[in-house]
Amino acid sequence: MEDLDYRVSRPIALNGVHDITICAYTINGGPFSCIDLVDCYNVHITQCQLTNSDQLGINLTNCANILIDNCYVANVLTGIHSLNGSNIQVKNNKITKLAPKGTLVSFENIGADTAEVSSCAMNNCLE
Repeated sequence: MEDLDYRVSRPIALNGVHDITICAYTINGGPFSCIDLVDCYNVHITQCQLTNSDQLGINLTNCANILIDNCYVANVLTGIHSLNGSNIQVKNNKITKLAPKGTLVSFENIGADTAEVSSCAMNNCLE
């Protein structure tokens, strides 16, 4: 990841937004998912540092046309989860230090031809 001026943020929860980019945030989730999107479309999540959540790094529900790239996700229960989504792309992320039995990336009720995971570095996931 590039050297960016990351903005510290509380967890981000959005409902019904579209055509936005979430870029260069450092988010400590605590008891919440770091980023939680519901009914959103055309969203680009990039170059974010998502850490220390008892929940998910990124949670997507009923979302479409989402690109998640160049993010760092660590010390969360599950890295990235999508429920009832379409055209979800997860590329070039580093996902590490998940909770025991945590899931790196999961898609639920999504067509296999509408989800893509590529070039993600994953390590230390069973600490």
